[in-house]
Amino acid sequence: MRRCIVHIDIDAFFAAVEELLDPSLKGKPVIVGGLPHERGVASTASYEARKYGIHSGIPLHKAYQLCPDGVFIRGNYQVYRAFSERFLEICSCYTPDVESASLDEAYLDLSRCRPLYPCFSRAVQDIKRRLERELGLTVSVGVGSNKTLAKLATNRAKPGGLFEIQPGKEEDFLKDLGIELLPGIGPKAQVILRMLNIHKIGDLWGLPRATLRSLFGLNGEAIYLQARGVDSRPLATAGLPKSVSRESTFLEDIWERRLLLAHLAYLCDRLTLALRKDRLFAHIVEVKVRYSDFKTEGRRRLLVSPLQDMGEIFRVARELFDGLFTGSRLSLRLVGVKVSDLVRGRPLALFEPYSPRRERLGSALDRVREKYGFGSLLTVREKMLDEIYSLEKRQGFILKTASLTK
Repeated sequence: MRRCIVHIDIDAFFAAVEELLDPSLKGKPVIVGGLPHERGVASTASYEARKYGIHSGIPLHKAYQLCPDGVFIRGNYQVYRAFSERFLEICSCYTPDVESASLDEAYLDLSRCRPLYPCFSRAVQDIKRRLERELGLTVSVGVGSNKTLAKLATNRAKPGGLFEIQPGKEEDFLKDLGIELLPGIGPKAQVILRMLNIHKIGDLWGLPRATLRSLFGLNGEAIYLQARGVDSRPLATAGLPKSVSRESTFLEDIWERRLLLAHLAYLCDRLTLALRKDRLFAHIVEVKVRYSDFKTEGRRRLLVSPLQDMGEIFRVARELFDGLFTGSRLSLRLVGVKVSDLVRGRPLALFEPYSPRRERLGSALDRVREKYGFGSLLTVREKMLDEIYSLEKRQGFILKTASLTK
């Protein structure tokens, strides 16, 4: 039976939330991601800002050149996360098959709920109306028989519309779309294809499968199928996250080791909060640094016994950081920590005595912070960041591009 896949995207998510919280921003070009004199790139731009050529990923200084009258906002990840969680809750009311693609994007598979929805089109309209009513945000919705078609339909629906690809009309829909819209065709692949005078998806149909494989390897196989509207991928609705990471770009390059370690400790604290929330333990700890010359390096360590405790993860991260920073003559512009190979629960080693002390301490910290704010409990090392950032009891330190560093 034909699948019914719904793709939903909140329009200009970060900027839309800021406008909802501050109605005076409506109608103004809003750029979220940082202030114009700061480093970094724009996370989201409102549609008014996009008229000036501003888009996600554009450097902030360039955005300011294009739109000096724009409203630049650093952003608040915790607020966006709260909206995102409510977004997914509403989607889950209509089907258990929901895949969160990002904070502002989700796929829904209504196929198994066919007995509940005699008309899928009406159900999708109801979902859209409820999301916009309860969130106060505008969403774009696309409907197709698979994930690729649903995503492309959403692109057609933007901003704020709903577009459904009717059965049997897939070929008519695809043939005139630009190749840049197809997943898997990046800038380099576009150059190659345009040299072959291929500019639309319909033009791809003339290339044999073997030719695409010779040009792009295994990705050529996916391009061949998706260009014809074939995509059998299921929704990723279950399983543990692959990794959890936190990183921050500094307002200015930092050389002083104690401040660098203060950043690292704070990021480890934020990271382990997420681990405890989902009851996860990590087998791999990785540290990333970016030097003032933009060279990026990282080190990782595989642990015999998985960790969740902030102190233990920071100890490993500090050793990895020392290996990257010791002997370097360059200051740093970014530091980050990442954990992966996650498991739910930590098995005890042979003859290892069980002690719930660390787990109880972590739970107690979370309860205090939930009541009084994240900034109410910080280590002495983390408090060194007072020299650089403002501290809010509820949210903690407001780091550079807080919307991205979580």
